[in-house]
Amino acid sequence: MEKDPTFKSRNHPQGVRLSNYKFAAKAAALTPVALLASGAAADIYSNTSLSITVGSTTANTTFGMTGAGGATVRTFSAAGGSASYASIKGGDFQWMGLRQQNATNNWFGGLPVSSGATWNNLGRTSGEFTGTNNSISSAANFGDINWGKTSAGGFNDDPQGVGNTGQTWYVLFKTTGSDGYQGNYGWLSFDAYADGTTSSYITITGWGWDDTGSTIAAGQTAGSNAVPGLGGLAALAIGAGGLRGRRQRAAAS
Repeated sequence: MEKDPTFKSRNHPQGVRLSNYKFAAKAAALTPVALLASGAAADIYSNTSLSITVGSTTANTTFGMTGAGGATVRTFSAAGGSASYASIKGGDFQWMGLRQQNATNNWFGGLPVSSGATWNNLGRTSGEFTGTNNSISSAANFGDINWGKTSAGGFNDDPQGVGNTGQTWYVLFKTTGSDGYQGNYGWLSFDAYADGTTSSYITITGWGWDDTGSTIAAGQTAGSNAVPGLGGLAALAIGAGGLRGRRQRAAAS
């Protein structure tokens, strides 16, 4: 805890091929130039091969979030926060956070969400968590995971309910700053092993972000946004034309 993206003829096969190419060209003309050039939408960047373990005594560790050409656009940091939490921060980030309060204590960290959750559709409410006066904030300065310890803060063990079974959770962020990369949404994933003791830890497993300013679902990656490029559209069109030609020849015979 811290203080606070046709021409049809079986007698003119060449005519069929030419028509199919025309079809492909027409389809290509209706496709955004950026998509044709890339072969896949370049809106989402992701890395799901991380394995960064953060326990109670882990020293500060930094790792980059990259964009076009592999350039680092933001840097995350993670560290152990003594017996009670894993610190997750970064320069020019704003996190979806959870404030947990009771009569005498106040804990604040990231809001753990499940796969598919978005900035505008979290799938969680503050009332699900330990505490009597909780709230969710979209402007947190960090995304800490509090694994709790009854003697440190007055909350029960694992107050954010992430569990001790290696379940995968996500914390959501929005980029800030003034370098041209601000206003973009993303997620950071981690597996949780929180039992309220100094043996608790999380393993950070990846990140993803959308560079268009659109919200992104937790766990969404670049691969899930693939679309056919110009070659793919031509191949689809020619393949479809070939199938029609075979059907026409079969029907004629």
